[in-house]
Amino acid sequence: MRGEGLPEGTWRNRRRDEGGRRYRDREGMSEGESKMLVRWSVALVLGVFVVIGIAVWLWMRPLMHRNDVTGKDKTEAPALERRVVSRFASPSREVAMDLVKRALLIRDPAMVTDFFRLGPASPEAVVEFLRNIETVDGAVTSMVWLSSMDANGLLLDGVVVNTKGGEKRRDRLALLTPDDKGRWKIDFDAFARTSKPAWSEILAQSGHGQVRVVFLKDHYFNGPFMDESQWACYRMDSADLAEDLWGYCRKDSPQAGAMLRLVGGHQQPLTGGRKLRRATLEIRRTEGAQARQFEITRVLAEDWVMSATPIDGNGQ
Repeated sequence: MRGEGLPEGTWRNRRRDEGGRRYRDREGMSEGESKMLVRWSVALVLGVFVVIGIAVWLWMRPLMHRNDVTGKDKTEAPALERRVVSRFASPSREVAMDLVKRALLIRDPAMVTDFFRLGPASPEAVVEFLRNIETVDGAVTSMVWLSSMDANGLLLDGVVVNTKGGEKRRDRLALLTPDDKGRWKIDFDAFARTSKPAWSEILAQSGHGQVRVVFLKDHYFNGPFMDESQWACYRMDSADLAEDLWGYCRKDSPQAGAMLRLVGGHQQPLTGGRKLRRATLEIRRTEGAQARQFEITRVLAEDWVMSATPIDGNGQ
């Protein structure tokens, strides 16, 4: 025990005497020692403030950098213009649906240009397509007017043509756009979902082409597209395909920016089902990729009607 071997009174007196000496020592501190204590106290307080300031700066720096990046992205990838200043009045529901009904009955190549915006297709090819459409898709069961669907700086109105062959529905989208004289016509390539080359050749042989698809954001990363920090993934589909495909864009590329703007758009679904987006893309199969994996190398158009300017800019 502490103090063992000392008389009780002696231990208590020693503890009291020691405590008294400590108290007297502090009370009798010299002037130099007092100033030194003040200096150390001030230095300590300043040091605490410096540490707090550095901590706050380190916390704010990533936020300021992120704001700078966000501002840069907004400058380089502005949102798509959704409404187009109309030079021509849109057709009414009755006029639009009547135009589509009459167009589907055309069998004379001389009448094709009155109803269709041809693009590279010939009038004869359009007539052949219309002649075979019932065999391929089935009989037309109904039509749905979609009204204005402007995209790519073009005036567009839409009519869904619902068909059914056997137990399978195959809908087509008639996108109407005016010519320079204000005559509304169906874009044939959009209606036919034209791919160059045909899907069968893209999948089995060439591995690349220009396609019209519906798509939505997806998260399947595998093979050469395994690193999700480097790639953005989209599930792509077409009524002309038996299975879905996956398309990938390099993040921070013009294609990735264009696809993100499309995802944020307000395109209407073909049949009122899942909110899929439509786009015209260039795709290619990358070495080591699965048969259903493609890189998206160009984003040519919002929706399926091509304009003079691709929406991914220079495509680089």
